Amino acid sequence: MDDVRAHLVRLIVESSERNLSVDDLARDSGSLRTLGYSSLSYIRLIDAIENELGVYIDPDADLELFSTVDSILGMVVAGTDESGA
Repeated sequence: MDDVRAHLVRLIVESSERNLSVDDLARDSGSLRTLGYSSLSYIRLIDAIENELGVYIDPDADLELFSTVDSILGMVVAGTDESGA
């Protein structure tokens, strides 16, 4: 699970066009809202998760599920369990 979390953090940083860093995420308990993560960054992240991790993330899911690194990780892990990846 730590490997998946590290991969996810990397995707979050990359999808923010490097406006965020790993340190930023650690400092704010992984809260993307607090860090000003943009809606375009969320779209990039969802696309990257699907392409790199093979997990479908519903972009219409409850916004709370997109609020922190850990909540997104929960969706990824749940999606991995469902897909058998």
